[in-house]
Amino acid sequence: MKNEMAGTTDIAEIFCDESGHDGENLLAGTTPVLAHSSLYMDLGEATDLVGYLRSKTKAQSPELKASDVLRNGQAIKELFGEKGKLVGHTQVYLVEKANFAIGKIIDLLIEEEAYRRGINLYAGGLAKQMADDLYEYGPRALGADAWNDLVAAFTSLMRTKQRKGGAKETVDGFFEKIDEYRLRSRREKVSQVLQLVWMTRSHADAFQQALAAGWAQKTLDPLQSSLFQLAYSWHGALKRPIVIMHDEQTALTEKLLRLLVKVANEGSPSSFNLPNLKFPLLDVKQIDSKTDPRIQLADIAAGFCRQVAENALRGNADQERLEQVRRFVHFNSVWGDAKSWEQIRPREAFGI
Repeated sequence: MKNEMAGTTDIAEIFCDESGHDGENLLAGTTPVLAHSSLYMDLGEATDLVGYLRSKTKAQSPELKASDVLRNGQAIKELFGEKGKLVGHTQVYLVEKANFAIGKIIDLLIEEEAYRRGINLYAGGLAKQMADDLYEYGPRALGADAWNDLVAAFTSLMRTKQRKGGAKETVDGFFEKIDEYRLRSRREKVSQVLQLVWMTRSHADAFQQALAAGWAQKTLDPLQSSLFQLAYSWHGALKRPIVIMHDEQTALTEKLLRLLVKVANEGSPSSFNLPNLKFPLLDVKQIDSKTDPRIQLADIAAGFCRQVAENALRGNADQERLEQVRRFVHFNSVWGDAKSWEQIRPREAFGI
């Protein structure tokens, strides 16, 4: 990207793909991390780069995939190193799913009650502080098994569809757990937040009624908020109206995409649970990744960043890979583990 791009009125097409998406299944999915990748690059440059990577990796499939590239150390260096081909062209929004689930306890229950009382939990960072306290102290306050049981009960209660073979948590069952755990908690900060959750039953009931009526938003899937954040950041970097070109993804329904565009241009209703950040998002289109090399490059970046982030979360990330991934991670990613975030967080603001 070059400085003269900023300030023009041309539309910027941003190409997106993800790695590690499990929908609303935040705790028992295939991976603890979602990586949502976005790329801004000229078609000719992307075509040449994918052609080079296919030749270098001897990829045989019709479509270049992350697995083709991430086995080749030299290709990784050429893409993600200090002067890598994707540096400056790519942002990747990371979601640590366990932390995202805990944040939703605040957003969907406590914040609703606070709003009813005329209290803004987001002013001064109070909502984030509550979520951070639960993430850090919850397992110690209740024990790991009990804490995981509580968060799993919440995600089951608030998801729009229950997984096959599992019984959906009921409002009665969830609040029985809250009643037990708020009294059992060995950390005051956790006890205080759980006491606030205990007072939100009417909002849980209302959400279940909305689910039954078929008009509740899918609130536990991080894909919508990560896509919104990426589009907003690209607008800020390029100072241009944005069109998102996303790999085909069933979770991105036409209804959801229309709502994302509406929220970006008109502002966020309180029920949508997104930042009230207005910017010109003109459209979100879904395309077949085989038809555009920029989607394939976004897929490679998503796979690389997720792999390194998961290794950091487990405490076994390679130092060189950590230095590489920091060039791509979105500053506002959803991440709770302080030690691994210090390893992967960006060291400077993304921009042109």
